[in-house]
Amino acid sequence: MKAPHPPQDLQAKWELGRFRSHSPLIRVILDLTLLPHLAFLSPVTISDSPSILLGKILQETFIDGYDPSVLRRVQYMFYEIKWSNSKRSWQSCCHSTRTEHAEIHFIEDVFQKQRSDPSVHCSITWYMSWSPCADCCKEIRDFLKEQPNVNLVIYVAWLYWHKEETNRQGLRSLVNIGVSIRVMDLPAYSYCWRTFVYDEDKDEDDYWPRHFAPWIMLYSLELQSILQNIPSCLEISTDENQTPVFSLCVEDDQQKRALTSTNPR
Repeated sequence: MKAPHPPQDLQAKWELGRFRSHSPLIRVILDLTLLPHLAFLSPVTISDSPSILLGKILQETFIDGYDPSVLRRVQYMFYEIKWSNSKRSWQSCCHSTRTEHAEIHFIEDVFQKQRSDPSVHCSITWYMSWSPCADCCKEIRDFLKEQPNVNLVIYVAWLYWHKEETNRQGLRSLVNIGVSIRVMDLPAYSYCWRTFVYDEDKDEDDYWPRHFAPWIMLYSLELQSILQNIPSCLEISTDENQTPVFSLCVEDDQQKRALTSTNPR
């Protein structure tokens, strides 16, 4: 597909893209100066939830719950716990409930059951359908303060109420204490598919979410705006059919310089 021409009037409005969910047609206005920064786009706990079986998520639940082009109410989390004194890692998944986000369940239940020796270093990786809210960020900070030997890496499919300043501040506060926060890219989706999805007939190449690339780009750049403490550049609205429509708009030179100077991987 031939790339469209970049907008002529960058001072008035820098519109990187507009993407409509569940549509074969993706309308893109692309500033070609960003292309070098988009290289990243190339190619067991038992739950009472019927969508989770023996620590793995059902195929259709993964596809539905981790699609960044739609907005879901239920939050899913895949997690890996690796102790420095063990060659194996503990891998499983959980989800939010009406009263508890997945992060709190992990901190108060999963980790407490797994923790044995506080002096042993522990590496934790979360693959989450949405990013932590402000309250969960505070709980995570308190948790890491009590567990100085724990290292945490967080991957997210989409950003939770990304315009709320308290949520933006919460994510920055996590990064400031050493937590790594990244938007899930295609290799991360592929890894989760191979590692956390239950389907006895599943093949590694059965699910390649290549249409996720535009939303990976949008959320990656918005995450950079959050971490660099500049105004939000991602707009999410709905059309007449209540379908989410995503637009990335940068209206001043400061935002443009900040976003183009950082590889959003």
